[in-house]
Amino acid sequence: MARNIPIGVDDFSELVNPENNFLFVDKSLMIKELIDKGVKVSLIIRPRRWGKTLNMSMIQHFFAPEVNGSSTKGVFDNLKISSVDNASYLSFQGQNPVIFITLKNIKPDSWELFLEKIMELIANLYREHARTLLGSERLLEYDKNFYKTILERKCNQSQLENSLKTLSEYLFYHYNQKVIILIDEYDSPLNATYGNECFERIVNFLKVMFGAALKGNYALEKGIMTGILRLSKNRMLSDINNLKLYSFMEERYSTCFGFFEDEVKSLFKESGLDINMKEVQRWYNGYNSGNLESVYNPWSILNCIDDKGKLKPYWIKTGDETLLKDIFLKSNDQIREKVGILLSGGSIQSEIGEYLSFDQIKEGDNDVLWSLLWALGYLKIVGEIKQFGSRYQCQLKIPNEEIETNYRDIFLSLIESMNRPRYYYSFIKNLALGNVAAFVKDLEEFMLVNTSFFDFTHESHYHVMLLTWIASLKETHSIHSNQEHGLGKPDIILIPREVTNDLGIILELKRTEINQNAKVYEKLAEEGLAQINEKKYDATFRQIPHIKRILKVAFLFYGKQFICKTVLESI
Repeated sequence: MARNIPIGVDDFSELVNPENNFLFVDKSLMIKELIDKGVKVSLIIRPRRWGKTLNMSMIQHFFAPEVNGSSTKGVFDNLKISSVDNASYLSFQGQNPVIFITLKNIKPDSWELFLEKIMELIANLYREHARTLLGSERLLEYDKNFYKTILERKCNQSQLENSLKTLSEYLFYHYNQKVIILIDEYDSPLNATYGNECFERIVNFLKVMFGAALKGNYALEKGIMTGILRLSKNRMLSDINNLKLYSFMEERYSTCFGFFEDEVKSLFKESGLDINMKEVQRWYNGYNSGNLESVYNPWSILNCIDDKGKLKPYWIKTGDETLLKDIFLKSNDQIREKVGILLSGGSIQSEIGEYLSFDQIKEGDNDVLWSLLWALGYLKIVGEIKQFGSRYQCQLKIPNEEIETNYRDIFLSLIESMNRPRYYYSFIKNLALGNVAAFVKDLEEFMLVNTSFFDFTHESHYHVMLLTWIASLKETHSIHSNQEHGLGKPDIILIPREVTNDLGIILELKRTEINQNAKVYEKLAEEGLAQINEKKYDATFRQIPHIKRILKVAFLFYGKQFICKTVLESI
């Protein structure tokens, strides 16, 4: 019987229920790490769609005696946590009351809507425990009356801010056991309201709520928060000075998020899919976690399996890209140059930090941009890491094909927002067909009229621009950027996938300063064409049977203008 794919399943009991027949990667050893580490409050940050909510649900089901009215006894009996140290960890199962909330759906556009959504979230949380606590002999009548105030959504702001702490106290009174508090996607409201006038009020509200629940709370056993970013200078977490951060840099929990090579192979095998693992690696692998390498994006793997092994971008777009677009539009020359290097397959050196603030992002701090892209999963660390306190000096690179496609989609949307998309489509069509004259004509007009975003001060800027357009040829062409061919690394090579297309294309880009002699421009352009021949960049095409023609194109750019030299050869 074919296994079902648990896309979007965040409820742990639903995932492991044998009747649902879901594919399942057992991450229950995370509970061992949680128990072994005597940390009062933890913050675990990972990119979106990396299993944070599911793992929090797993923790809830482990420690709570019941969830949604159902006993959790036996849920973990056949999982990895049950086989460690003669199952001694199972003695912790069902021993603590648990408060679990997720803020991932709190994405308001006003202060009033935020309060409404938070009130609804807290009322539903109180409703989960209402039958037990309203019937408890250990709670005072005063406590029960206040409890009903929350259920009826009649509390004031101060009471709402303290509602998590208050609920933990009630649970402690009833069970005589300290409480585990789980706050999932704590930064979701901030990511959604960045730049909105309600942002500061939400920051201050959550600061009070989290601080009350997680600092100096006698009813607290452990607190665990998850999110995408560790936000510091916005003051929201400043009151929780007992908090320990676990990012991609930390070894602890490094195996608990994302899929690893053996897990991915097992998932494809269980699904009955015969797939080229090297191509799967190229598309979805490339992340680091602690000292471990070759970590896969779990959302992409599950969607790939659900799509019968089709390799394409699956990482759902969210508000993250709105923030990235804003940053790229305001980026300076140094940032654009580095983005060009990244999109060309290279790596950049930068200092990154685990602690970020929206103020720094807004001010356009260069290092904060790379820290943000790393935290969001858009960059990976390669090579040696040098640590300086909470900051790291390292090399950064785009992790895989899927993320590279996301970058290019962002740039394409920026180009199309200029309201002249016809140039984009004609560029692609004419280039693929070898209609160089038409390609050059449209490119000339585009650069003269629509290059406010592209401040061309480096060769990589032109490279980024062309790669952005050419990326949409991926379905019909294999696109190589700065990869070894012949005796060097040509800027861009297009290899047609279909045997009916016999035209291979080589693009070599050069840049020089403006206001030079026309003869100098001609000479430099000819040198670009000569380089294609001297470096034997066409060697690859001569090994591909269906390639019968090679189009060699050399560009010399200067400011918003350029000279193009071409040669069409038959093999």
